[in-house]
Amino acid sequence: MGNLIASMYNSTVLATGASESSLVNRIFGLDAQLLADVAIMGLAIFVLFLALSYFLFNPARELLQKRQDRIKEEMDSSAKDKKEAAQLKTNYEAKIKEASREVDEILSEGRKKALKRENEIVDEAKVEASRIKDRANKEIELNKSKMKDEVKQEMIAVASVMAGKIIAGNIDETKQKQLIDEALNEMGDETWQN
Repeated sequence: MGNLIASMYNSTVLATGASESSLVNRIFGLDAQLLADVAIMGLAIFVLFLALSYFLFNPARELLQKRQDRIKEEMDSSAKDKKEAAQLKTNYEAKIKEASREVDEILSEGRKKALKRENEIVDEAKVEASRIKDRANKEIELNKSKMKDEVKQEMIAVASVMAGKIIAGNIDETKQKQLIDEALNEMGDETWQN
């Protein structure tokens, strides 16, 4: 590497026409050609930087900017969606509470109607039972009346039969008592208890 620098230095010195002795006194060998080369090199690096900036850095910056914008939009959208979700959750919870309250009201109203209907049915049943009881009592009274009439008819028939027997033959008192007892036994004890 040292040989290469020395050879470049020598070729530069020979090209400029300076003597070797004057070059040895200088450390870097700064002459007009070297300064011109440095200026051209600096200008070339600047042009290269501008070209790279235009073709490479600007698209990279634009890509990064777009990515930052997209991330920011997604974060904003996410925050907005989160806020909307919280709002929807609040709305749904309110609707659920309202629906629950309405269900409770409907059930309460249904219970009240059921109790009212139950009382109506019980009242109707009591009225019907009273009507059936009255009808049964009337039928019982009617049957009692019929039974009394039938017993009277039977007693008349028995009395007629006995009278016929008594008239038909003069029976003595024992025979007469015996006939009465037989007639009473035929009618039964229940007839006399009613």
